[in-house]
Amino acid sequence: MSPVIEKTNNLIERLHTSQILVGLDVGFKTIGIAVSDRSYTIASPLNTVLRKGITKDLIKLKEYLKEYEIGGFITGLPISLDGSENEQTKKIRNFSSELQSYFSLPVDYWDERYSSDVIFKEMRNSDISATKIKKKLDQQSAAYILQGYLDRYRNKI
Repeated sequence: MSPVIEKTNNLIERLHTSQILVGLDVGFKTIGIAVSDRSYTIASPLNTVLRKGITKDLIKLKEYLKEYEIGGFITGLPISLDGSENEQTKKIRNFSSELQSYFSLPVDYWDERYSSDVIFKEMRNSDISATKIKKKLDQQSAAYILQGYLDRYRNKI
């Protein structure tokens, strides 16, 4: 884990049994969305939001997530290769602060370095067309981020 990502009490330990976690891959143009199962074992891609400004983005997120009982969010944190924060990190922290206020739910972070690259290469190795990859990359990256968080939790218990 990166020193930039705070070491907090694991969010999963504070959830009710009916709640799930939502993983987000927040980019300039899109937000990839993934959800966990209730056993916090598997992250599944859900959808992608086209960015239109924080307020509109949050409204759209709420629309996609209305059928889920959400316990919190795991947001991919883009940190530099040397582990330091950068301008994009600050933007994601700002977005996450707005997200936390809007949903009144906790947000935790996961180091997202290489997540899109890993997913892109895996999808290309599966002979998926570049067009299909482009449509699914952000939500798959969100699932990859959330799965990393879930795996860390499972390895600690």
